[in-house]
Amino acid sequence: MGYMMATPESLKKTLETNKKIKRNKSGLRGIPELDPVNNKSIIIDKNGRKGHTLIDSDTLNALSKAAKALKIGRAPLIRKILQSFCMYFTEASALGGNPFFNTPKTYEIWLQERIDVRVMLNDIININKEMQANSQSTEVKLMSKQIVALANMMNLTHKTVL
Repeated sequence: MGYMMATPESLKKTLETNKKIKRNKSGLRGIPELDPVNNKSIIIDKNGRKGHTLIDSDTLNALSKAAKALKIGRAPLIRKILQSFCMYFTEASALGGNPFFNTPKTYEIWLQERIDVRVMLNDIININKEMQANSQSTEVKLMSKQIVALANMMNLTHKTVL
């Protein structure tokens, strides 16, 4: 057998075949390579592939566990999370607050804020004790209790949300 040269027709056919074959692809349209981190595919749109995206398997496992605990499907949970984030972002932007991803807090800053809030709460509780002991007015005592309740709510909000 001798050496066979490629003809223009065979080259054209080879190029067409190579275009049809998915080489080094994950099997999804529009994604040229398999991402080693975002290795799972999710579709969050009810009606098709509009909400198609890639996600890492650890996050997907956490979402699955959360969906199971909340007794809803994973896709509805993701939709609710995205809707909540969009509402939060819109409100924060409208009020001039910090949108979620713009100002990352370090752990040390968060701890310092927690210490400051706790010191403020302790000061308010001590002032309340003095007012309860020294004041004769029921209105002042009631207002002092309300201020302590508000301070506790602020502390709880700061601890869980911020």
